[in-house]
Amino acid sequence: MIDLSLDHRVILNSEFDAGLQELDLLFNTETTELINDPTFGTNFEQFLWQLTPATSALKKYIIEKINDTYFLSKMNYDVEVNLYKGEIRMIYDVQIHIEDNRRNKTTRKYQFR
Repeated sequence: MIDLSLDHRVILNSEFDAGLQELDLLFNTETTELINDPTFGTNFEQFLWQLTPATSALKKYIIEKINDTYFLSKMNYDVEVNLYKGEIRMIYDVQIHIEDNRRNKTTRKYQFR
């Protein structure tokens, strides 16, 4: 049992669910936001404002961040990054396919504009 809430209302009973929560926390936290761990989180704006963004660079960055996690790094995952031209700037479409050793599977989708 993993209790991730401050008021003890949310309890995750599986490592798979904890890994998914970890991924959402990682993607929704900017670097330097977490006290005592300034490297946790992601800074996707750096890719969006580059003059020549590369999907391979973003994929490598995401894999490095996932490798630093506790639960998610123990699961099988595949990162897929696609780049689309937006009206103002490029749009990154990220899909992360996750599977654990109990055959739980899911895909998380994120877009960065």
